[in-house]
Amino acid sequence: MEKLNSTIVIIDDDKALANPDSGLIIELNMNFESIQFFHKQEEGLEFIKNNLDKRIIVLLDLGFPSGTPSGHAILESIRKITFLVPIIIWSGVDEDKEAFADLINNRAYAFLNKNASTEDIITILKEAYNNANNDISIALEEWIIAHSEEQKEKPYLLTVEGKELSLNELLNEIRLQTDVGKYFSKNLSKLTIDLLTRNKETFND
Repeated sequence: MEKLNSTIVIIDDDKALANPDSGLIIELNMNFESIQFFHKQEEGLEFIKNNLDKRIIVLLDLGFPSGTPSGHAILESIRKITFLVPIIIWSGVDEDKEAFADLINNRAYAFLNKNASTEDIITILKEAYNNANNDISIALEEWIIAHSEEQKEKPYLLTVEGKELSLNELLNEIRLQTDVGKYFSKNLSKLTIDLLTRNKETFND
């Protein structure tokens, strides 16, 4: 079985879940390129910040010890960095008892109960991977990252307000899914479809 090119980041303070002999970890290792387990929320957040050039999917618990950031707070912190990383909420709290407003506003991809089967968890992770794989914004992110640092710092785009953006600045707009980022992604997608249709282009992966 070919592994999917993605790192699964699990942020959960239950150390038993990281047991390499558990059915979940075995299945994750069989299906995905890398598994990173963080018992401390801040360490998981730091890993995500430092690895935005990788394909990441997050399994995030909501309940953490008193005095430490909750899963809600970590979700919000990730969304201040990027909206392109799929985040699956993984909680022992019943779905109908959880406050969902911020989960929806911060675009949590899905909600999984801790009692979910390994099969259900793998299915949701693969679904998140496939959806992200077809996202034009992620394709743009990968295209920008492939440029040299010198190229990424040069002015690239002029907004309707007359502001010049470098590729690095445009990358930030895309990751945060600002109006500029969404506008650029949407219009580039339209242009690509138009060119392919008009010229009957063919292309390979």
